[in-house]
Amino acid sequence: MNTKTLRNGVLLAAGLLVAYGSPALARAAGGAQDAGQTQATPAQQNRPARPDLNLSDDQKAQMKKIHEGAKSQIEAINNDTALSSDQKQAKIQAVRRGTHKQTEAILTPEQRQTMKAWRQSHRGEKSEDEPPPSN
Repeated sequence: MNTKTLRNGVLLAAGLLVAYGSPALARAAGGAQDAGQTQATPAQQNRPARPDLNLSDDQKAQMKKIHEGAKSQIEAINNDTALSSDQKQAKIQAVRRGTHKQTEAILTPEQRQTMKAWRQSHRGEKSEDEPPPSN
């Protein structure tokens, strides 16, 4: 067998391996993601995990509805060309505050306490990581 034929055969085999082997390898490696889990970004890997609040199915449905509503409101604000950047930021902050109040109202007192403790510890770690703002 001459060298040119051998090289072409090797290149063909490598091409087929790349074309057909990669999706299978990606599916095998991404098995955890297919099960509904997402991989954390590097910035999220160092953050403390959000606490498990043991939400009821009703609470989960209400939370989902609140967050979907907030998402659509924020999207509408971002698409509003009549607003300045500062106005958009102020309106988005108002939506987030409203969403926070709505979600807090859904939680039981124990769940609220767990979330409050997590937020305090999360803010403490965040402030240690970031330098104080300069004036």
